[in-house]
Amino acid sequence: MAVARKIAEIISYAPKDINITPEWICWLHRDVAGSLFPEWAGRFRDVNVQVGSHSPPQFYEVPVYVRLYCDDLATRLSSIIKEKDAGEIAGLLAWADWRFQWIHPFKDFNGRVGRILLSAILFKLKLPPTETASVEPNERLRYLAALRSADSGDMTPLIQIWMERMSAAIRD
Repeated sequence: MAVARKIAEIISYAPKDINITPEWICWLHRDVAGSLFPEWAGRFRDVNVQVGSHSPPQFYEVPVYVRLYCDDLATRLSSIIKEKDAGEIAGLLAWADWRFQWIHPFKDFNGRVGRILLSAILFKLKLPPTETASVEPNERLRYLAALRSADSGDMTPLIQIWMERMSAAIRD
């Protein structure tokens, strides 16, 4: 419910008024996880974590990685908004999805915050609501494999997933 409520709040703004910054990302996390984890919700993790076979950056590197992520995202968004090419948009969404999960900035709720972040990006691009995570087990496994592929430098499987998600949103 917290995720849906946060997405509804985000889409009450004008797309141009959504400014994705480290502070904004922490605000999302605090609003989604704060009732369960008030002592650390809204703060970058202060411990190292292991996510499956992935070792995210050391906790002390997270603030720098998130700042670079936000700066890179802003630059990518500014060029995408001008082009409106489906392949480029899928590439941006795949990158934004993968990179956020790769950084894994919080102790928990990274997936939820990432889905909200992706919904905000779609809204900024004035695209229809699009599935940001499948609950179907085989699709979830496919997504996790695509993230691992992206970790190895091959974004193609994740871009394909985003192309399919965008196509489904347009059909619906």
